[in-house]
Amino acid sequence: MAASTKPREDFIEANGLRFHTREWGEARSKHAVIMMHGYAETSDVWLDVGPDLGREFRSISFDLRGHGQSSYASNQDYSRTAQVEDLEALVEQIGLRSVTLVGHAMGGANAICYAAEHPESVSALVLVETAPEMLRSGMESLRRLVATASEFRSIEEAIEAFRPFYPYATNDQIQRRALAGLKSENGGYTWDFDPIFRDATARPIAPDPGQRRFHDLWDSADRLQCPLMIIRGSETDMMTPEAIQRLHRRVIGSRVSLIEEAGHPVPTDQPSMLALNIREFLQSIANQPA
Repeated sequence: MAASTKPREDFIEANGLRFHTREWGEARSKHAVIMMHGYAETSDVWLDVGPDLGREFRSISFDLRGHGQSSYASNQDYSRTAQVEDLEALVEQIGLRSVTLVGHAMGGANAICYAAEHPESVSALVLVETAPEMLRSGMESLRRLVATASEFRSIEEAIEAFRPFYPYATNDQIQRRALAGLKSENGGYTWDFDPIFRDATARPIAPDPGQRRFHDLWDSADRLQCPLMIIRGSETDMMTPEAIQRLHRRVIGSRVSLIEEAGHPVPTDQPSMLALNIREFLQSIANQPA
């Protein structure tokens, strides 16, 4: 009998917040593949990848703080440290002994830091469109996208607003990307994250010494000890091949995969190919001699 593609959904209290989770695969396993989305997205980006990976692994995605159905931070603390602490609390609350981390963009940065801090429990790391150096032009494009409008009358209107920012994407890809960052409300669609992310005047809270320890992603990357795969979209506007190669050279034994016909949002542009890459990577390290 084929495994269900419909996730098991739940809410978990961790680190003082309530997190919306989706899960596929064997719920009793003490090891899980944990998937983390990027900025201005939700766990919806993993709705195609999750069931594919769930055929072989317990697979869990969740809305990061301030996104989707997870709690907004009352103190507006969306620092990398706070998000890593969220992940630490969720892993403990779920009762996992080990994890494979899959992170896209912001979620990938969190994954790098967690893996550097917890080498004993991270068995593998997959970074999707993530490196310690990002193109400022791509980041500014994303900020302009979320500033286009506060709401859209229809998904078609949203698609047209998204289209200039994803010139290489198909209509279906753009629709999936829009739905991964929007929610249906009052007959239209609004952004599915804390409104503070759209406030150009907002500034992050002053970092304390603990938060500063994650400021330099290169430092965390240099401490990685687990097998690493780095995935880049062929049409990305966020990453350069040089940044990927620099990360690849600094993490001995890492491997790089290029996914064709995908921009920065690889999980929504090419979910099947992404899932295939992750599965083959995890199978290859499982078959390595001890």
